[in-house]
Amino acid sequence: MERRLDIAYSSVDTDVRRIDVFLPDEKANGRCIFFIHGGGWHAGDKESWHSVMEHFAGLGYVCTSAEYHLAPQWRLTNQAEDLRTAMAFVKVHAADYGFDPRRVAVWGSSAGAHLAALLATTQPEDELGMTPEIADRDTLPAAAVCLCSVFSFHDADATQETLTKAVRDVMGCTEAERPGLYRQASPIDRLCGKEPPFLMVVGDADDLTPVAHHEAMRDAVLAQGGSAQLIVLPGVGHGFGYGVSSDAQKQNLVHTERFLRSALASP
Repeated sequence: MERRLDIAYSSVDTDVRRIDVFLPDEKANGRCIFFIHGGGWHAGDKESWHSVMEHFAGLGYVCTSAEYHLAPQWRLTNQAEDLRTAMAFVKVHAADYGFDPRRVAVWGSSAGAHLAALLATTQPEDELGMTPEIADRDTLPAAAVCLCSVFSFHDADATQETLTKAVRDVMGCTEAERPGLYRQASPIDRLCGKEPPFLMVVGDADDLTPVAHHEAMRDAVLAQGGSAQLIVLPGVGHGFGYGVSSDAQKQNLVHTERFLRSALASP
């Protein structure tokens, strides 16, 4: 496996807009996973995924993990620009890295899962996250893996104070002040039936992003004619996914490996 670290994926804000790329050896399978770290939209770093990236690079996947601007100094619209630009960069370099640009999965945890779902619900014609650097507007992934995710910002006030504050910090306003912006930021409101297949994994002891929120997103995707699987891990809390050694992480790997083999089987 080859590591290429801290690659600038933009010519703007290169101190933040950097990405790590792990390239598999001769077992490369022509597929790519685009990881997005969590941290409540205001913390975390791309290195948190390295152990998972090593695991999947060992299975033949090209793996990438992108940094992005963090709240409260920056807003969700800035993060959408960062990650759409990073996805465009990864797809443009598909030949260099040795994968099919039509076989890229996005994978995130917590706030990173929200941003992954946002990418997976951003159609080519959508202006959200567009920057002058993006030559090909098609930044839609072929599959989405969302762990412990936030799919609706409308739920913030009904769940937990920590989540409510984090949402308001990254949005820069309340829902009452800008309801349209909250709809734009909620993947569940963005579904149109053209989304890639989703795998959602959450623990039944997660009190920050509960099972019911994932059930609502699964049902909404299915109602649009899409594909969505929900895996509920018994006794598991929030943010379990950064690693490959715990029981919950091993269970997640089994489900995710199976999902990716199917979802990225053909372009």
